[in-house]
Amino acid sequence: MRVTSNSRIFRSRITQLIALGGAITTAACTDATAPKQIVAPKASTLSVGQSAGDELGTLSASLDDMTGWSLASLTDDQGHANIVGILNSLKGHLKSGKIAASQQDVADARAFVESLSEEKRVDIGAVAVTLDLIQSTLEKASQ
Repeated sequence: MRVTSNSRIFRSRITQLIALGGAITTAACTDATAPKQIVAPKASTLSVGQSAGDELGTLSASLDDMTGWSLASLTDDQGHANIVGILNSLKGHLKSGKIAASQQDVADARAFVESLSEEKRVDIGAVAVTLDLIQSTLEKASQ
């Protein structure tokens, strides 16, 4: 008899657990929520209200950050000095808003990058990308 009694208590406990689980599930489902809408931040662009001079000044201030780390791989002291000189000149021209001089500096920097071996060009690839960004901004500013 004792086996039947334990079996009956066990079944009763299982039934209670299932009922409790069902009650919890029902309570949780009554407050169903949809995923929150994710809003992507608006990409910063050259707006009508922002002058080209401000954009060039921002590029000037960011030039060291955009190129400095990739120039560390350039081990040739003379080559390193040449490109840093060109980029410093570019930074000054961007800051003062001299578009023609900035475009000449971009052309000089591109010529220097093209004179390097393919391996070195890959190592300082950030400089080429930065020059593309500056060239694009200069073209917008000159219009």
